[in-house]
Amino acid sequence: MSWKPTKKKSRLPRWIPEWLKVCINVCFRLFLVGLVAFLAIASYFYYKASQFDLDVVANLDQHSVLLDAHGEELAVLGNASNKIATYEDLPEDLKNALLAREDSRFFEHCGVDFYGLGRATVRNIKDLSFTQGASTLTMQLARNTYEIREKSLQRKLLEIALTLRIEAKYDKDEIMSYYLNRIYFGEGCYSIEEAAQHYFGVPTSELDLGQCAMIVGIIRGPHIFNPHNNLQAAIEQRNQVLARMVDIGKITQDQADAAMKAPLKISKKNDEISARNYAQGAIISHLSTIIDEQKITEGGLKVATTIDAKLQASCEKSITSLVAETPDLQAASIIIDNKTGAVLSIVGGRDYRTHQFNIALKGKTELGDAFTPFIYLAALERRQLPIKNQPVKTGKQIGKKETISIAKRLGLNGIFLESDIYNGSVLVSPLQAVTAFSVIGNEGSRPQTHFIKDIKTAKDLTIFKNSPESVQVVEAGNSAECLKLLSKQGKVYRYTSSSTSERSLWVMATNKAQTAVIWVGYDIPRDIPNRKQLLSEMNELITQWLK
Repeated sequence: MSWKPTKKKSRLPRWIPEWLKVCINVCFRLFLVGLVAFLAIASYFYYKASQFDLDVVANLDQHSVLLDAHGEELAVLGNASNKIATYEDLPEDLKNALLAREDSRFFEHCGVDFYGLGRATVRNIKDLSFTQGASTLTMQLARNTYEIREKSLQRKLLEIALTLRIEAKYDKDEIMSYYLNRIYFGEGCYSIEEAAQHYFGVPTSELDLGQCAMIVGIIRGPHIFNPHNNLQAAIEQRNQVLARMVDIGKITQDQADAAMKAPLKISKKNDEISARNYAQGAIISHLSTIIDEQKITEGGLKVATTIDAKLQASCEKSITSLVAETPDLQAASIIIDNKTGAVLSIVGGRDYRTHQFNIALKGKTELGDAFTPFIYLAALERRQLPIKNQPVKTGKQIGKKETISIAKRLGLNGIFLESDIYNGSVLVSPLQAVTAFSVIGNEGSRPQTHFIKDIKTAKDLTIFKNSPESVQVVEAGNSAECLKLLSKQGKVYRYTSSSTSERSLWVMATNKAQTAVIWVGYDIPRDIPNRKQLLSEMNELITQWLK
């Protein structure tokens, strides 16, 4: 007698066919497996989301900070007045425009619009890519707050988990307010209040219907849809938002028509840089070559610069004082570290408030007899004898083409007038001059000048780190011989342009560790009064800076 296990009795009704019972059992088991998998995935992403500090959502101080060479705060980029619009400041038309354009079911869903998400998922499967996101306002807030940028399934699941946590902590009014105070509106505006003031010259609370629709239209394309860059595109976006508001019943067609006919009242574009002095302007210019504008203006960056704040303040005060008694006379200065190329101080004119063009960076001024040290160095490189205070005789030993070639190697990339090159007929900026002169004090090595050491996010994640570079452009022995041809005071080696140079005065100096240049002249070249006195003061200043 053999034993067989008793067949388990099915709990399903007897009238159900056996094949259907098998299908039901398989589906039930698959459901259980799916449920377990879902709970496991949900638990994992809930855990991941729990690692994020939700208080950050309400912390709207997202301005980027510039730090000086010693880690002290140098400046705050953007509008430091921290203009924040409360929910009560938001006009009903603005709230409705935002709902119509970005999330019409905002006050109904739990932060995730599962209907929209399902529809987007089907579309993404068809497209075999993440072409649709179905992002709600809360999801966008999570993405912007925690810098979740990459498009992937994992990113979307983490974003959903964070969204649910945000919805559990904050009410809908707070979420809308935080969203509008964090989103980017183009041209350096990363809050609704700044955008309202920038584009329309009014506070958020005074925006009319048409302005509300236009400002919401900017969100999807801050650069291409803002009225300063493309007025027609901005108008088209406004009209689309108004039409959508009509569709969801927030306004009537008559109201939309009236808003489209109303005067635009757009403020004139203000091109003023957020910088407050030449150093900050130069840093911002350098920053824009490293990361894109939106990343800068979204804020939250900590930018470690090369500027020595105390030295910068001293140079600004000294340059202003140097030309204070002579109307319209300009002056510029720059000091760099020879080994790293770090710019320690830069002054681009007599007064940044009235003259924002940075002469130290962008000016093109004739070197005149200040070209002499570079002729000495060129002669030494070609095994010729430098004749002190005789640049023409020295230069003729190697020829014009060779003189210019070596000058360019030193970093002088200006405009050369070959016919009079030995007398310094070359137009360069003080930045080029200081780079070239540093080669003499830096054992023949030319540094790569820069203003930024590294950039970190608010969470101290390094997104850029500068690696100082230098290039050996002349022999170290020749740069040492060239130093001997310069005047020396203590540890400072200096070359001063002749007082007979009527339209441009230069003083260049190095103490081997640092190099400095001071230039004095006019925007439109003309004779400079009191040249001897100015040169004396310039020499005194540059010696003090390089002690």
